[in-house]
Amino acid sequence: MLDIQKLIGTPKIVVTETDDTTTKFEINNLPRWFWHTLGNAMRRIILGYNVGAAITGIKIKGVQHEYHVIDGVKETVIDMMLNFKKLRFSVDENSDSIQWISQKFSKSGVYTSADIKTPAWVSILNTNDYLFEVTDPSVELIVDIRVEKWYGYYSIDFLRSRNEKDDSWSDVNTLLIDNDFGVVDYVKYDVEEVIEDFSGTTKDTVTVEIKSRYPKLSPKEIIMFAGEVLASYAKLFIFDDAYIDRSALIEYNDLQAEAEKLPEETNIKTMPIDALPLSERTRNALIKNNILYVEDLEKKKKWELLLMKGVGRKAIDEINSSLATIDKSLIA
Repeated sequence: MLDIQKLIGTPKIVVTETDDTTTKFEINNLPRWFWHTLGNAMRRIILGYNVGAAITGIKIKGVQHEYHVIDGVKETVIDMMLNFKKLRFSVDENSDSIQWISQKFSKSGVYTSADIKTPAWVSILNTNDYLFEVTDPSVELIVDIRVEKWYGYYSIDFLRSRNEKDDSWSDVNTLLIDNDFGVVDYVKYDVEEVIEDFSGTTKDTVTVEIKSRYPKLSPKEIIMFAGEVLASYAKLFIFDDAYIDRSALIEYNDLQAEAEKLPEETNIKTMPIDALPLSERTRNALIKNNILYVEDLEKKKKWELLLMKGVGRKAIDEINSSLATIDKSLIA
């Protein structure tokens, strides 16, 4: 991180859950313009690469094409495919990214996503989405669904070409379903820029708001994945054979340790001289000589201040009196 954080404070993140599916992540104390860098990058990664699992194909026993009509089922096969297309799943990271799940429906009535039985390593995110209705109790419907985990979008052309290139994908009884794998409804970010003092120092606050489509999926998991993606790509720009000047950088852990170790001193060092009870003339004289903070005054001796334009003995006495209010004084 940039060492300007010493002046504007340690970056902090505040997480607020506004409802079951929406969470706000407020990042405070960012250097100027970092809201563009972080907010937009996180938004684009989340929208483009949020990983989910969706259905890319189904097999229905006795059905060879999507225009088939199943006796005893209210919906057409196409309508059933569209309803299955809406389903999203969560698949354990140690499991195969492609899962075939077989289902048997043997009673009349309405079937929803809650009726789908999945193995322990696969869970369905939809709560009670309508799938189809069986009107004939003698009908036994056997449906195999192919669940794939990925990001982005799979078109019908892509699925067909994959079948042609690899015989293991080819199955004439599989009805292909084009699908996206997104699990996010929207991502947006808002920015608040606060000018701290006369010197123009600013502290940006960026709030990233994520709305998941499903209560079972935490927005924290979504933004954590995006953070990992951003960090991994940023590492590409770190070269072993190049020199980097780290004088303007500070590690986050060091910044936290410094803030915890010397909270009182840190607050004083970041206190602008505008907060001191000085006359306008003395204050302006210090600013013109680039004395902007109490920290700057602590580093100066009296004779050094007297050499500055516009600073006389009366100003020195006034400065000493003002510093005394915070238990500080100039170097003799």
